[in-house]
Amino acid sequence: MSSVKMVSRRERVFSRREVEALIAEGRSIIVMNGKVLKVDAWLKYHPGGDKAIMHMVGRDATDEVTAYAVLSC
Repeated sequence: MSSVKMVSRRERVFSRREVEALIAEGRSIIVMNGKVLKVDAWLKYHPGGDKAIMHMVGRDATDEVTAYAVLSC
């Protein structure tokens, strides 16, 4: 019997190369709290506009999002 664990989409681990390839294909990818987020669908709905997200593509956005959330409360 095999001991291979199936991983759900939510638990999938992306390598740095996979993230870079997705960005090279034109996808909008950010990292938040250690999780890879594909934010393409959210861009047109973001209250701060797409530029607020686009400058974080390919980067860890955790500190920026956390700081903004604290300031806006």
